[in-house]
Amino acid sequence: MRKILLLSEVLFSFALFGQTPNIVRDHYTVSAGVLGAVNYSKFHVTDQGAADIKYDFKPGWSAGIWINFPLANSFSLEPQLLYSSYQYKTDNTTPLLLNDGTIDYITVPLLFKFHLGSKVALKIGPQVDFVSKLDDNGNHSKKEDFTETSFSGFAGIELFPHDRFTLFGRYIHGFTNMDNTDNPSAKGKFYNENIQAGLKIRLFGKHIPPDSDGDGIIDSKDKCLMQMGLERYQGCPIPDSDNDGVNDEVDKCPKEKGFERYQGCPIPDRDNDAVNDEEDKCPDVAGLAKYQGCPIPDSDGDSVNDEQDKCPNQAGSTKYQGCPVPDTDGDGINDDEDRCPQEAGVPEMKGCPKIESFQASHVTFASGKSVLTKQGQRELDIVVAFMKKVPPAIKIRLAGHTDSTGKAETNDALSQA
Repeated sequence: MRKILLLSEVLFSFALFGQTPNIVRDHYTVSAGVLGAVNYSKFHVTDQGAADIKYDFKPGWSAGIWINFPLANSFSLEPQLLYSSYQYKTDNTTPLLLNDGTIDYITVPLLFKFHLGSKVALKIGPQVDFVSKLDDNGNHSKKEDFTETSFSGFAGIELFPHDRFTLFGRYIHGFTNMDNTDNPSAKGKFYNENIQAGLKIRLFGKHIPPDSDGDGIIDSKDKCLMQMGLERYQGCPIPDSDNDGVNDEVDKCPKEKGFERYQGCPIPDRDNDAVNDEEDKCPDVAGLAKYQGCPIPDSDGDSVNDEQDKCPNQAGSTKYQGCPVPDTDGDGINDDEDRCPQEAGVPEMKGCPKIESFQASHVTFASGKSVLTKQGQRELDIVVAFMKKVPPAIKIRLAGHTDSTGKAETNDALSQA
């Protein structure tokens, strides 16, 4: 399971950080919607001579659709298609269009919009109007009396131009004389003039906030603007707290530098001898670095390590610094048991030399006396000669006794003598 998780993390990291970042700049998409407006319209009459024809503003309406093409964050182009009803009011009895007349137009404005931030936009542009319908309220005006296609210019303002609901207003000034009668100069020149205010509703299109590092997390929520990251880390990469190249999500030791092969942990030291397992020849037994993590060796197996063993290739004892018990005189009896370690001896004499040709049975006394016989003296001379050769440490005990002839009281005194 751990391997599957690690592989998944590697594949995810490759997918996220191995791809070319899809960097997104702050921008708006193409948007479109509907609008409705109130028109305060009139004819502006010029070149009329002494006629003094005047129109007052009178309310009408407009409705239509719009589509906006953002060319930059601060500039966009927006064509509109409207159906507009302009009403005209005058007290004069001889104008082109009498009181309360209405002309409906198909209106096509082209807006050049300059965005001053997200709250305000200024707009200017041209407009084309096509006469669609005339209602002269029985004053005998004809549709043909008016110029079928006219041109205007406008300027205005929009509030909250990027929101779903936008308030707007504009002033429209006509450049085309609307008088299309047989004698247009007799009554002056008639130009459309309109003040329009309304509401736009956006049906589609949106603001795309910036994503400078292309990690899919917008800059306003991204704590690492220039590094691809993950949403759960607020746009930052998966952290690596100990800077060991293994991210914290797969690092078993996130606060301690380690290696990927040990899942972010240091090389282990199972026996805690300060020699890591990769270099430790004895990873389960505490040792020393100079012996590659193994204890000090004991080559001869005598429980005295080689650093203290004077005879590392020969089993010995601690008393003799790892060497065998010595046999100084080479008689086969080690010095610990040899009573004559400097002189070869025999086991029966505990390592001392054997008394040559000595026979204790030849050490005799005169009958009934405590005086040695000559034969006994000769036999003890052999002992004296031996004692002169052996070290003073050798202790010799001489004992004698009578035979069983005679009375016990007499024999006891004789034995003491």
